[in-house]
Amino acid sequence: MVARTLNSSAVELDKKDRAILKALQLDARISLSSLGKKIGLSQPAVSERVRKLEDAGVIDGYAARINLKAVGLGLQAIVRVRTTHEHIQRYLALFKTLPAVLEVFRVTGDDCFVLRCAFGEPGELETVVDALAAYGSVTTSLVLSHPMSQAAPLG
Repeated sequence: MVARTLNSSAVELDKKDRAILKALQLDARISLSSLGKKIGLSQPAVSERVRKLEDAGVIDGYAARINLKAVGLGLQAIVRVRTTHEHIQRYLALFKTLPAVLEVFRVTGDDCFVLRCAFGEPGELETVVDALAAYGSVTTSLVLSHPMSQAAPLG
């Protein structure tokens, strides 16, 4: 398994590094002591490895997974946007102004962007679609379920 650092040089990950990354992806709040016990290293050894993975840019940060339904955003959509190159920067600025937009992927192929959005009600989706349609074509797909909602752990 090879990961890239911020300066694009390869970082070789050994079995212990992959075990650390897998455990942190499943529970980023695990204590270093518990993490060390889980993978067979002392707390100081695992602490040093985690620090090195952070310094190398392999661990890019830690985040909480939010239950969107619990905060009133039970409707999700995948939105595809097709435009011309001249409108790319306009779209990038527009995405930042739309709170419903959770993720943006610039992609190859027929579409230019794929977005993941969350809404409380269908009218909010309509507002986003109308805003996005100003510079290109928009295709939406409502999300029925998210069976793999947790990222697949590395390793």
